[in-house]
Amino acid sequence: MKLCKLLLDTSALLLVSEGVDLDIKLREDLDCDRVELYTLDVVVSELRNLASSKSVKKAPQAKHALEYVAKHVMVVKTGVDEGLGDRVLISYASANPDYIVVTLDKKLRKLLKLMGVKVVTWWSSRCRFSIA
Repeated sequence: MKLCKLLLDTSALLLVSEGVDLDIKLREDLDCDRVELYTLDVVVSELRNLASSKSVKKAPQAKHALEYVAKHVMVVKTGVDEGLGDRVLISYASANPDYIVVTLDKKLRKLLKLMGVKVVTWWSSRCRFSIA
């Protein structure tokens, strides 16, 4: 049985507001029998900040993502101050190679790949996730 441990960043979690069921879609697209979804506490903090912002687009998306996290995602406590999301994610992922990072952020994706971290991204033109 193939288990995929996936570490979601903010951009990936915002996809749920577009109707993407991350659990089902990642399992299907990555050919995993089972997926475990994780995110970092700094990502949750970033989502909370977005949810309380005045952005007409981002605030509702972030609220939806937070609801999804509460029901479907395990939150890893890093004990790091908010505002350092990408740095903490890079550090955590490189220290824990059993995770596959899910991100739509091109810059983050390139950095992670250079460090040898497995990365998955969303291809909107194909409506699917694939290994970057």
